[in-house]
Amino acid sequence: MKPRSHAADYYRRILSMQPHALKRLDEGAAIVKRHRGQEIANESGSAGHWYYVITGAVGRSKIRSDGRRQIVDLMLPRDFFFVSESSKRQATIEAIAEETVLASHSGGRVELIAARDPQFARELREVAFQSITRSQEQLLILGGVTALEKVGSFLLSLDRRGSDRRGQVELTVTRYDIAEYLAISVETVCRAITDLQQRGIITLAGKRTVMILNRGALEDRAGEKFKDVSQLKQGQTAAVYPLRSLSDSDTRSLAMTPKRMTSAS
Repeated sequence: MKPRSHAADYYRRILSMQPHALKRLDEGAAIVKRHRGQEIANESGSAGHWYYVITGAVGRSKIRSDGRRQIVDLMLPRDFFFVSESSKRQATIEAIAEETVLASHSGGRVELIAARDPQFARELREVAFQSITRSQEQLLILGGVTALEKVGSFLLSLDRRGSDRRGQVELTVTRYDIAEYLAISVETVCRAITDLQQRGIITLAGKRTVMILNRGALEDRAGEKFKDVSQLKQGQTAAVYPLRSLSDSDTRSLAMTPKRMTSAS
């Protein structure tokens, strides 16, 4: 079913309620809507353009030597990203969720405010560092030995980046996008999610919502790198359950057979 299109004022209200850096830019932001597959333009020439994701998802991708697409950066709600002429030449930046809505800011205007306001300049630097953090986290996820570890780490990453409702992950992207982000096949993504369900580690609450039931299992091995040890009391350890690798001979039925769709199903 085609998603309902809302007026710009609706998304401005969402923007006003979302906690994020650079709040002082909200009032002058332009609301930009993109459907899945539409590229994100640089509308500010050499000064570039800043975007903030209100809803949906944006992917920065490249084509590998074997012809496959690799998503090298995934921007979700509350993420900022920068588009310039050089970045457009190096990668494709496009919406990867239907009706992605962005707050758009001229790079020149942002630079002008930063030059006049040291506090804003510091906030802008923090926003820029967030993109580096996303890249570092993806490298850790891709470093997982097995597909099961990669998918588990990916779900933990989404949980941290999502809303305040910990343990509830909203999948705004398709399983094909997840596969291209993790550099594995979509069939492997589906097998891994099915295996996690059968183990009682996660459960599906609708087509787009994953509930994490056993965080300790996801934090095993590759996921261990992402644990916030500061949240553990001295001497306390998290429950850990080993995850085995999936082989090509795995004959378990796929609870989520992949279909080329523009929804997250």
